[in-house]
Order: sequence, then C-alpha cells, then structure tokens
Amino acid sequence: MLSIRTLFVGALLVPFLATSLPAQTAKKMDAKSARAECFRQANAAADKATFGGASADPAAATERNAAGAAAYTQCARKMGIRP
Repeated sequence: MLSIRTLFVGALLVPFLATSLPAQTAKKMDAKSARAECFRQANAAADKATFGGASADPAAATERNAAGAAAYTQCARKMGIRP
C-alpha cells in the first residue's frame, strides 16, 4: 500500500503541475510573438536602409544587413527576449 506521505505529496504535486504547464506554454507563445515583431521591425529597418531600391553593390548589402541586425537586437532587448 502507498504510505500517507506519498499520497500527500501526490495530492500537492498534481495540482501544481496542472497549473504550471499552461503558464509555460503561454510564455513560449509570447516569446514567439515578440520574436516575430522584432523580425518585422528588422525587415522594415533594412528596407529603409536601401536608398533608391535594391542594389547589387556589396557595400549597400552590408549596410542593409547591419541596419536589420541592429534593429533586431534593439527590439529583442526591449522585449526582454534573447537576441
């Protein structure tokens, strides 16, 4: 037979696990939406960095990449997620 201590621990543990699992799922969804917003802002910043359309110039591509990366990093830090 199960001891009373085991039953008591089980009675406390099951409700705790049942309430903590949905909360962790909500955090993951929140992080996903924050990351998506940061990617959107990074793409917008990269588009603004293109003066006069797309260019085959490697310096222009580097400038676009740098602007997008900086915008993403700034947004990620503001949202509290890992960049």
